[in-house]
Amino acid sequence: MEKIGIFGGTYNPPHVGHLNIVSKFVAEYELDRVLIIPTFVPPHKVTPDLVPAKDRMEMCRRTFSDPIFEVSDIEIERQGKSYTYDTLIELKGLYKKAQFYFLCGDDMLLSLHTWHKPKGILDYCTIVSTVRSDDLRLEDLEAYAKEYFPAEFLEGKIQFMPIEPLELSSTEIRVKRKNGESVEGLVTPATLEYIESGGLYL
Repeated sequence: MEKIGIFGGTYNPPHVGHLNIVSKFVAEYELDRVLIIPTFVPPHKVTPDLVPAKDRMEMCRRTFSDPIFEVSDIEIERQGKSYTYDTLIELKGLYKKAQFYFLCGDDMLLSLHTWHKPKGILDYCTIVSTVRSDDLRLEDLEAYAKEYFPAEFLEGKIQFMPIEPLELSSTEIRVKRKNGESVEGLVTPATLEYIESGGLYL
């Protein structure tokens, strides 16, 4: 059975922190491929400076350039709000025999009970949460999972992947660009070339 990772995000822009996390995800779970899925309209965020989908898709292709990564336009093509449950239903139709692993940050995991059809999500995939915040511990995430999803936690449908975080965010990169500061080293060289040549985030 093919093991497919799913790593979604706004990717406005994608940066080396994203690449760091997803590379460990590949190694830890011995994944056959990872679908990189830029959102069309992120339901949890207000993004007034969101660049067009075509730019975010191209930056993702330049950031996640290893053949194991596949940049998917599934949510962009569907348009509307990007609900994980809807995406998983669609992916299950495309990859009928695959086993899905969905990578999310610790902050996102702690809001899982508020997502659209959260138990349905856990029917279709294993959620892997990164423990990357100084404010949260593995014990906090386990306590949350046991409280809100006790059966699914016992079945191993919620797992944790500790990682040494790179202190970096897409917001920081956009602010630096607006302020005329260099973002070299924060994004891959190919992504930097695209941002600069397109005059993005100025």
